[in-house]
Amino acid sequence: MNDTTTRRYLAIGGLSAVLSLFVLPIAGFVSVYTGYKVHGHTKNIYSYLLAGAGSLSVLFWVAFLVRL
Repeated sequence: MNDTTTRRYLAIGGLSAVLSLFVLPIAGFVSVYTGYKVHGHTKNIYSYLLAGAGSLSVLFWVAFLVRL
């Protein structure tokens, strides 16, 4: 993966992480996927943050749906 693709994945992942936390929890899956894709191509903290924020929002969403 080249630098341009990595930066694109980071931008899309960051946007989807913010969207998943505040607007649309299903966007957390995109954040988890981009965190997986950039792992090993950037600093590990970026991939962990993307995947963690996405999975956290999806888990909160599932917990909310279970309680309905």
